[in-house]
Amino acid sequence: MRAFAEQSSDWGSCGRDSFDISTLKPSDVAVKRAGLNGGRKLLSRAIEAEIIPRLVGTHTQFLESNSVEDLSPVYIDSEHVVEFIALLISNDVTVASAYVEELCTKGARLESIFLHLFTPAARMLGRLWEEDICNFADVTVALSRLQQLLRELGAAFEIEKMPTQTGRRALLAAAPGDQHTFGVFILQEFFRRAGWEVHGGSLVSKEELFGLAESDRYDLVGLSASNEVAVDEFAAVIHTIRKITPSPRLHVIVGGRFFLEHPEAVSGVGADASAQDGRRAVLKVSSLLSTIALR
Repeated sequence: MRAFAEQSSDWGSCGRDSFDISTLKPSDVAVKRAGLNGGRKLLSRAIEAEIIPRLVGTHTQFLESNSVEDLSPVYIDSEHVVEFIALLISNDVTVASAYVEELCTKGARLESIFLHLFTPAARMLGRLWEEDICNFADVTVALSRLQQLLRELGAAFEIEKMPTQTGRRALLAAAPGDQHTFGVFILQEFFRRAGWEVHGGSLVSKEELFGLAESDRYDLVGLSASNEVAVDEFAAVIHTIRKITPSPRLHVIVGGRFFLEHPEAVSGVGADASAQDGRRAVLKVSSLLSTIALR
């Protein structure tokens, strides 16, 4: 399937509207990488002429509003995200990897790469697909490359700040049926880095989630929802988890695009808290645990 998608991205139209390739000028091309020829060169130009202007014009505010304080010497902004997305769509994964390596060489920390580059890139790829700006094959291949980069950098991210084992266990997963799982994998990396033992990931059904929740003693269950959800159904899931878990003091946090857009739903589903990103989630849970310890 991946080989087919790669080939499809060479020939398929990435834009919703037709446009004239012959009108493009060399100055219009922002991504200057070697090895682009034939179909890939046309695809790259299509990205730069059609997709990137729409992405910047429509979503710059979205990208900036979801940013967090950057602790790196290199500030990663929306322009970096747009260029990175173009590389993920139109190039081999090694090109995107070289781009990340270049940012790290300039002083960007992996925490900043995960929070300011990978996370918004994943969200924006989802938006490109939902708004029919980019086709399924291109988005699927780009996300697979992004996940590959996350796997490659995960071990280095944990070593960047040597974790002290906390003895805490977390079950972190996407809401059952939710296809947007990249944010969960980012979240897992932050909790592992903080010394947590982490389980979960992408679960197919509520039964699978309940089975994991019932099988072990967890200090935390975290659920991410990017798609629209019914608050009462989500609340029922959390209620069941609290009922069947063997943990006497279980904390439940929620996150994802749905809860970012509907913060009032956090209490409605019966969660203890929510967080905008992995770093804030670790801080929030640490605060909850400290409060309990002081009682």
